[in-house]
Amino acid sequence: MKMRLKIILVCIGVATLIKTQAQAELDYNESSSMLTFEQALAKTLENNYDIKVAKINVIVAENNAEKLNNGYLPTLSANGNYGWTYNSGSFETVQGENNFDPNSAYNYGAGLDLNYTLWDGQGRKYAYKQNQQLQQLSALQVQQLVENTIVELSRVYYEASGLQSTVGSLKDAISISVDRLTRAEYAYEYGQGTQLDILNARVDLNTDSINLVNSQQQLSNSVRNLNLIMASEISETFEVSNDISINKTLDKEQMLASAQEKNVQLATIEKNMLSQEYALGSAKAGLMPSVTANLGYDYRGSSDPNGAFVVGSATTGPNAGLILNWSIFSGQNKTRVQNAQLNLESLLVQQESTKQQVVFNLLNAFDAYTVSLFILNSQSDNVGTAQRNFERSEEAYRIGQVGSVEFRQAQLNLLNAKIQLSQSEINAKNAELQVLALAGRIGR
Repeated sequence: MKMRLKIILVCIGVATLIKTQAQAELDYNESSSMLTFEQALAKTLENNYDIKVAKINVIVAENNAEKLNNGYLPTLSANGNYGWTYNSGSFETVQGENNFDPNSAYNYGAGLDLNYTLWDGQGRKYAYKQNQQLQQLSALQVQQLVENTIVELSRVYYEASGLQSTVGSLKDAISISVDRLTRAEYAYEYGQGTQLDILNARVDLNTDSINLVNSQQQLSNSVRNLNLIMASEISETFEVSNDISINKTLDKEQMLASAQEKNVQLATIEKNMLSQEYALGSAKAGLMPSVTANLGYDYRGSSDPNGAFVVGSATTGPNAGLILNWSIFSGQNKTRVQNAQLNLESLLVQQESTKQQVVFNLLNAFDAYTVSLFILNSQSDNVGTAQRNFERSEEAYRIGQVGSVEFRQAQLNLLNAKIQLSQSEINAKNAELQVLALAGRIGR
């Protein structure tokens, strides 16, 4: 009877745990909804903080690439001044010393100046083109960030999907373990079992319960990670889809060709090279003369009652001029040209290295994708086999043809097969996304 009481207490504890979990799941489902991957992706692209900052940087780069910022327009400035003094004193001439009463003296002026660079060795042309390349580089950086974010979002989303499936499988395992413990207790009462069967069943039930709690905690962490990526409220709850769609028909040669055309790393190094070519042109422009034209209109005046000859004046009128400036020799300009040429040579080497690295990474990713599909198919077969084995073992266990240990092993085989199948689906999806990212086919 003591043993039976212990078993009853264990079952009550597990039943309470299951009831608590069921109530928590009910409350969870009532306060949450299904979040598809497409919905998660839309939220991420709209709300992700890093993507928002990167898009702002693109706008800044677009502003820098405008002709307004590259010396193509003249500059117009206004100036003005006014000065006032109050003096008294004396002055001496050949006729003798003279005193003058306190009085005010002042001067004033105003003008407009228009300046425009007629020629600067095409420096502004190259600066303008370089800023245009930098603007395109900013756009590529956003694209790279979007690709990386989508891959990370996929990893976390499907990780949550796998954990959600694992939680479901563990709940089924607990139900089976509770039934097994009850059967073991009754078998012992009627002399058809041993205490060892009961103890084994109790240990297995506790193990399943612990695994369930741990998996639920991991699932909660994954949901919070999703909220962080989507820039949603961290405590927001939702379910994710257990359906993982995997493209099993990717072609290696097509992916390699696509990478040569669309890979962001290759596009980035190409834009960097163009930018450096324009930087070289800008550096060479420093060796050329520049011609600046200016046009102005001034108004000036003054009044000084104590002046010796002129007590007041006023002038007004336009002015114009040309300024030629040529730095015939400058060590700094020469160094700028040399460094710009060296930087361009360095980028040429980096371009070849990047091309080779992209091919290397894509081939490795495609091999991982191929292997993951093979493993996925094998695990799918394993689940079918484990399911049939479990059903037969369960029937044999009910009629006493196999013991609890053999039945538990069949149960574990099925549970592990389901978990491994779920993980295989996640691995295959992540491998597919890695190939598509390297091929430049994500986020477009």
